[in-house]
Amino acid sequence: WKFIKQDAEADIAPELLPAEGGQGSRKAWNGEYFADFINGGDTPIIAVYAQKANSSVDPNFGGPLGIPDDIYQAYATLKNAPVTDYRGLMSYGVAARRDGAPPIKIVGVDVNDMIGALRTEQVAHIMSHEAMTNIPRLARKLANRVNDGFFLTQSPAALAAAYFVAPDKAFAAMDYLRKVQLESKGSKDFVWNLPGEFRFINVEDSAVLQPITPGLWFNAQMISFPDLAATHQAWKRDFKKVEDFWVTELKAQPHMG
Repeated sequence: WKFIKQDAEADIAPELLPAEGGQGSRKAWNGEYFADFINGGDTPIIAVYAQKANSSVDPNFGGPLGIPDDIYQAYATLKNAPVTDYRGLMSYGVAARRDGAPPIKIVGVDVNDMIGALRTEQVAHIMSHEAMTNIPRLARKLANRVNDGFFLTQSPAALAAAYFVAPDKAFAAMDYLRKVQLESKGSKDFVWNLPGEFRFINVEDSAVLQPITPGLWFNAQMISFPDLAATHQAWKRDFKKVEDFWVTELKAQPHMG
């Protein structure tokens, strides 16, 4: 809680959070948190990608900051870059609108194929660690080009499932994900290989299909590359184990988009 309140400077009313961690400045207007459980064990490495310049947290905010001189050309270059997947050749803009982040290739080989060929626990540790350490590099790269707050433009195919839980159940949600991830170490079927993610979301009463009531919610997310699993059922068993606990014990609701 100290990291969330003081380092990440989360803009959350004190009465909605536990007293642990003291008081924070609340200068950040958003933040995405990452926890490397598979490498950290009982003391996981936690990182946050937070944005702290916005009129919602700074009444004297004067407008956009750090706009690159060639921002229009940088966007055009990214949007028009050629991308090839199983459907053929297309622009990055077309691929991103259809599938999200297009697949990564190295020397013409899909990274997911490489991951599948190196199905070991050691690779799982490397993948989770690299996901954490690459976030600052990717953020700096995109900030220098377009500075729009996004940092992920390409990614291997990954599994993701997110759920809303009450903020006072935040620790229980992530602690159980940590437990399941650590229990997978040594498994021949599936080892978790990406950090857990979480964020706080202020939900408004504005969506047609809204699974939760308006207010502050904790959003817990489990992610992993599927190609390190021996079979589809192997990763599904672990995902379901986490889902069952979150839904049954913590009364979690699925994040629908």
